[in-house]
Amino acid sequence: MSETETVAHEAGSGAAAVKGAPPLAQRRQALAQRIPVWTRLTLGDWFDRLATEFAEREHIVTLERRYTYAQSRQLVDRLVKSLIQLGVKRREHVAMLFPTVPEMAFLQLALAKIGAVSVPLNERLGAVELEYQLRQSDSVYLIAMDKLADRNYIEKIGALLPEMRGAPDTWRAERLAALRGVVIESPGGARHAGTLDWEDFLQLGESVSDEALRERQNASRYPDEVALICYTSGTTGSPKGVMMTHDMLMRSAYSAAFSQGLVDGERLASPLPLHHIFGYVEGLLATLFVGGAYIPQALFDAGEFLRLLAASKATRIASVPTMAIALLTHPDLKKHDLSALRSMMNAAAATPLWVWEALQRDMGISEVNTGWGMTELAAAAMYTPFGAPLQVITDTVGQEKPGGVAGLEEFSGALVAFKLIDPETKEDLPPDVTEGELAVRGNIVTRGYYNKPVETGEAIDKDGWLRTGDVFKRRDDGFYEITGRAKDLYKIGGEQVAPKEIEEIICGHETVNQVYICGVPDERMGEVGAAFVQFKAGQDCTQAELVAFVESRVARFKIPKYWLFVEAFPMTATGKVQKFVLRQMATEKFGSAQDRSRSAN
Repeated sequence: MSETETVAHEAGSGAAAVKGAPPLAQRRQALAQRIPVWTRLTLGDWFDRLATEFAEREHIVTLERRYTYAQSRQLVDRLVKSLIQLGVKRREHVAMLFPTVPEMAFLQLALAKIGAVSVPLNERLGAVELEYQLRQSDSVYLIAMDKLADRNYIEKIGALLPEMRGAPDTWRAERLAALRGVVIESPGGARHAGTLDWEDFLQLGESVSDEALRERQNASRYPDEVALICYTSGTTGSPKGVMMTHDMLMRSAYSAAFSQGLVDGERLASPLPLHHIFGYVEGLLATLFVGGAYIPQALFDAGEFLRLLAASKATRIASVPTMAIALLTHPDLKKHDLSALRSMMNAAAATPLWVWEALQRDMGISEVNTGWGMTELAAAAMYTPFGAPLQVITDTVGQEKPGGVAGLEEFSGALVAFKLIDPETKEDLPPDVTEGELAVRGNIVTRGYYNKPVETGEAIDKDGWLRTGDVFKRRDDGFYEITGRAKDLYKIGGEQVAPKEIEEIICGHETVNQVYICGVPDERMGEVGAAFVQFKAGQDCTQAELVAFVESRVARFKIPKYWLFVEAFPMTATGKVQKFVLRQMATEKFGSAQDRSRSAN
């Protein structure tokens, strides 16, 4: 029997009970009985407690490897000792550049146990972006993989740190003053000049005693210290390092397990990266509370992920809509046994109705939901409950998620409180006003942005309210719809325009693939709209045709004044459109046009 077959065989023995899951209320009750009172522990202490309770269960499963909770704890402790011997001190920052492999999960847990701070870097970043985040985060070490598939990380690191050409004992980064060294893991067994090899790194810890590990862990038992700095995508400027504490992360993870009714022994598969808060909290950390298996994929590939789902007997998927669509449209979908699969969460972007319908019809997924959150909230703050009509799941991002024992009494058991504010004045809106920018406060709201006091002050007020930047509409049924970004709103002659409304209308034209609208300064009207339009392959139309299409559907002042037809949009490393770049482009182009018009007059 092959290793992959062994994983599938052993995984299957515990999956059958999960497929016929009890009602949501019973699942929540079972978790509440196991953890009746919230205990403020560090992430490392929570892991030790749960790894002891579920020692013989599978913890991390891939097509190539599997680890029980006991094995994971042994590996984490080995990494802890190596980090201590390497010289990593409490509260120091260690950056990681990995695809979503078990080693990255173990490193994050190990750093938490010794009171250090994880700085996971997006493996898709370029050398310039990596240099910025390493420098801005004050990371003292970079631990990375050299390459995987078509991803050549060592090439980026070499461009970033030409000092690596020196000997390991004399190497010192000149451009990154805080960085003391680089550790490289190589699946192919390669060694790289100026770096510490992964195997040598692991052997460092052999001289560190168990007693030294315990002393370090005892000295690090501060749940309100920062455990993670996670960088935002940078859709509105340079990325910001969001600081999250141990207690924030674990409360959010518990709430994810409680709210979504994870079953004892849940087997959650996810191609989401561990450098992103969604995959880290809602995947790796949430499954800990139910002794579940976390089933990651290093780099997303729809065909391989289908094989992983079948081999691991996964019961649940956490993903984004583009991944769900890739699975549904893959030619091998029907070739795999997905009978254990029960539920799926798609979030981070809107999911079309046909996708939810196809997930139920073609993949046998009976429970589907979405949600809303942000890095600054340690993942999700809203979910659509299981059993909600598909149209509701399509149109909304849910309701406030319950926190269970991790919630706050003053918030009626939730982790956060919501309110709507005026996007411009930031003043509270009256209770009868149902649309405005969402502000949030509670025990999962970030402490702020690392080394960015101005940005922190702009985002979080003196009473702890975080301005999310998202404009929401609160429906009569208690569900919320996202209607736009506060920074995307613009005013034409005093009339406020939400670009999302017009974008959706333009996308209804048969030739249009995507469109993004932003406001640009205008001498007469204050601001006007500029539309960036991408056509479907092999199709196009004129500006006049699009204007005629839109003007029969919206007020005339909402029609964009300027139109640009583009082949692609500027994107962040996580695949989000950088609207601030579009605004800069439109302002430069059309601002110059206004200047020329003035000169002519």
